[in-house]
Amino acid sequence: MKKSTAPRILAATGLEENDVRYATGLAAADPFLLLVHGARLHLAVSALEAARARRTCPAAVLHTPAELFAHAPPGPRGLGAQALALARRLGLRTVRAGPYFPLGIARALERGGVRVRLAEQPAFPRRAVKTAREIACLAKAQRAAVAAMRAAIQAIRAAKISAPGRLLRGGKLLTSEILKDLIEQTLRAHGCSAVDTIVAVGPQGARPHDAGHGPLRAGVPIVIDIFPRDKDTGYWGDITRTVVRGRAPARIRRLYRAVLGAQRLALAMIRPGVAGRSVQAAVETYFRDAGYETRWTPPGRERGFIHSLGHGIGLDVHESPGLRREPGRLRAGNVVTVEPGLYLPGVGGVRLEDVVAVTPAGYKILASFPKTLEV
Repeated sequence: MKKSTAPRILAATGLEENDVRYATGLAAADPFLLLVHGARLHLAVSALEAARARRTCPAAVLHTPAELFAHAPPGPRGLGAQALALARRLGLRTVRAGPYFPLGIARALERGGVRVRLAEQPAFPRRAVKTAREIACLAKAQRAAVAAMRAAIQAIRAAKISAPGRLLRGGKLLTSEILKDLIEQTLRAHGCSAVDTIVAVGPQGARPHDAGHGPLRAGVPIVIDIFPRDKDTGYWGDITRTVVRGRAPARIRRLYRAVLGAQRLALAMIRPGVAGRSVQAAVETYFRDAGYETRWTPPGRERGFIHSLGHGIGLDVHESPGLRREPGRLRAGNVVTVEPGLYLPGVGGVRLEDVVAVTPAGYKILASFPKTLEV
């Protein structure tokens, strides 16, 4: 079957927003449209955004509602109508849209006689291979994440331990919420915003995406997962550390050594040409040999290593490529997280995470921070 060469249409909203930002550099409060017609980019933006769009993406052809509907009778002027007017302006009878393209806009195109085909492939597969500028943007966000992690762990280390084992800061309970506020303040000082920061204490940490709540305690693992987004560039950072205030139980020390060993194993494998699923499989085998079997059910009682080893990171915090059970090989310029973890229901979890860029010779950690269990 002949591959479709119909233009690709995207809406700067939802899961397509960062594809549009990648192609044009433009981010706006209100949704707008991008149509990729061969080598030419067409942007349909409001009059209020036209000047910024022209400055941000000078190579694009700009279309505003006033221009698209210059000779049209009064009627709808929403994104669906703009998409149809743009397609007619360019003489298009067919366009391609991805799986996350808004249904309402697609229906407006089809009602107007423009066929919408489903595009199975990503709009910009090259997003997976970062440029030197993108890696610098990611490194900046990661340095902010490291600064916030340093502030958080310093607060835990400096906390006093009360008689029941709760942590006190300035004579008051140190809670997950207070530590998240400190993390967010640090990130703002570095030009980043905090999104869904995790500070999970004890059994909360056995659920990888539990954000955590309540008082922090000594002698139990505290999982801190920070993923900031740079306000200027839109690129993300991502770092996780697990700490125990005071002496960690022997069970948690063994868990930590296993996770640290798994991360070292994974990092040693990262280089161009390596299959992501082979790194995932190696870590699964490592944990199994160390006596940590994975149990996936029942929900909320999963045990062991229960998630993928890592994910790509860029304008989205989770993007291609992944270190998981799927096809694909690493390439120089990929930027991925490496984040093995082990989880024991009712006890807690241990996770360690760093962001690395794949280099021709192997990998480079974008921003380093020590790995110490007991603080």
